[in-house]
Amino acid sequence: MSAEPGLEAIYERYADLFDAEAFQATAPPGDGGADGEGIDLRAYLREFLAIGIEGHRTRALQDRYLEAESRAVARVDGETIPYRELPVRVRRAEGREHRAALEDARLGVVERTLNPILEDSIGIVHGVAEELLGTSYDRYCERLAGIDFEALQSEADRLLEKTRDVHEDLLDWFVRRHLPGVRREDLETHDLARLLYGEPYRDRFPGGELVDRLTGPVRAMGIDPTAEGRIEFDLEDRAAKTPRAFCASVRVPDEVKLVLRPYGGYDDYVTFLHELGHALHFGYVQADLPMEYRRLGDNGVTEGYAMTFDHLMHLAPFLRKVVGMGEVEEFLRFQAFRDLVMVRRYCAKLGYERSLHRKGPGPGRSDEYVERLSEATGARAPDRLWLEDVDPHFYCVRYLRAWMLAGAMHRELRERFDDDWFVNPAAGPFLLDLFGLGQALPADALARERLAVERLDFGPLLEMIRERI
Repeated sequence: MSAEPGLEAIYERYADLFDAEAFQATAPPGDGGADGEGIDLRAYLREFLAIGIEGHRTRALQDRYLEAESRAVARVDGETIPYRELPVRVRRAEGREHRAALEDARLGVVERTLNPILEDSIGIVHGVAEELLGTSYDRYCERLAGIDFEALQSEADRLLEKTRDVHEDLLDWFVRRHLPGVRREDLETHDLARLLYGEPYRDRFPGGELVDRLTGPVRAMGIDPTAEGRIEFDLEDRAAKTPRAFCASVRVPDEVKLVLRPYGGYDDYVTFLHELGHALHFGYVQADLPMEYRRLGDNGVTEGYAMTFDHLMHLAPFLRKVVGMGEVEEFLRFQAFRDLVMVRRYCAKLGYERSLHRKGPGPGRSDEYVERLSEATGARAPDRLWLEDVDPHFYCVRYLRAWMLAGAMHRELRERFDDDWFVNPAAGPFLLDLFGLGQALPADALARERLAVERLDFGPLLEMIRERI
C-alpha cells in the first residue's frame, strides 16, 4: 500500500469529467425534473461536477497538503511527535503547561506549512465560482446546494443569542469542576478541548467491549450492523493510520467501511456511534436508486443520521442499558454542554466562513476568526487556525442542518417508539425505510415529508439540551 496521497493521479485519470464544459453541458434543474421521490437529479449532478472541478484545479495542492500533514513532526519537551497525533495528545494532556506546548507546536505546523497551501487553494476555488456561475464563492455554493444561507445564518444567530447565558453558566461550572487552577477568563481552546474530552468519565466506557455493546441495540431493532457483510469495521490500531475516524462509502450500498483508530474512553463511543449512523445509512440505500440519490445530494441527511446515533449518548436509558452506567445525571449534563459548545462553534463558523469567502483572505480575517469563535465557545481561539478551520465547500452548512434533522429525528423516534427506541424492533423498519431513500430528499424535505416537521430549526435539539441541564 502506497503512503503517497495520489489524489493528483486520480484526478488526471478522470480529467474529462472534471472540466468546465461538463458542468456547462449539464442543464440547470428545472420544474418537473425530479425522478420519483426526490429532487431533480441535475441539481445533485451539477454540484458534484463543480466540486470535482475545484478538486481537479487544486489537485496538486491537495497532495502537497496531505503529504505535509502526514510527514510533519513537532518536538515537544524532548519528544518527537507526528503532527497528526497532536490533537489527540492535546486533549489527553492533563498538565496545562504541557498541553499549551503541544498546542503551540501544532499551530506552528499549521502556520508555517499548511496555511500557505490553503490560501492558494482558496484563490483557485474562488476563480472556479466566478468561471462557472459568475458569482462569489459563498453565493455559488448556496446556489449549487439549493440552501438559503441567509436563512440558516439567521437561525444560527438566534441560537447564539438564545443560548448565551446557559452556555456561560455550564462553562463556568465545568471549568471550576474539571480544570482546577484555570481561570475562566484565561480559557484557551486547548483547555476547552481537554474539558470536552471527558476524562472524568473515561473509565465508564470500556474499549474492549465497544463494538459488541454499541451494535447490540442495532441488532435488537432487527438491523444487521454489517448490512449482510456490506459494512466492514476497521478498528485496527496501525501506526500510519489517521487518527480521524471516517466512513468510506466506496460503492453504495455494496461496500462501506467504518474506520476508527481507538484511543479509549468516551470519545471512542461517540465517534463509533456517529460513523455507524453513516455506515448504516449507506449500507441500506436501495441499490436500484439512481447514482445521484445513492451517492450525491445533501450530506446534511447522512450527517443527520450520524448525529441521531451519536446522540444516543444523550439518552439515560441508553447509558444504563447499553453502556452500563449507574448514575447518569452529571454525564448527561456534560453531554448537553458538549453539544451546545459544538453547535455554537459551527454557528460562528458559518458567519466567519461566509465573510472570508465574500471578502477573501487578507488583513483582518484572522482577527475576525478569533473574535467570532472566541465569543461563541467562551475560549480564546488561536488566530493561526483562520484557514485550517475552514470547511471545504461550506460543509459547516451540512453539519448545522444535521443538528436540526437529528433533533427532529430523536423527537419522532421517542414519540413513536418511546425513550428506549434503540432496542424496539418496531423502530428498525422505520429507520431502514429512511436509509433506503439515500439522499433523494434534502434534509428539509425529508423532515417535512417523513417526520411531519414543517421546517427545520434548532428547536428539537435545544429541547434535548434543556432536558439534560
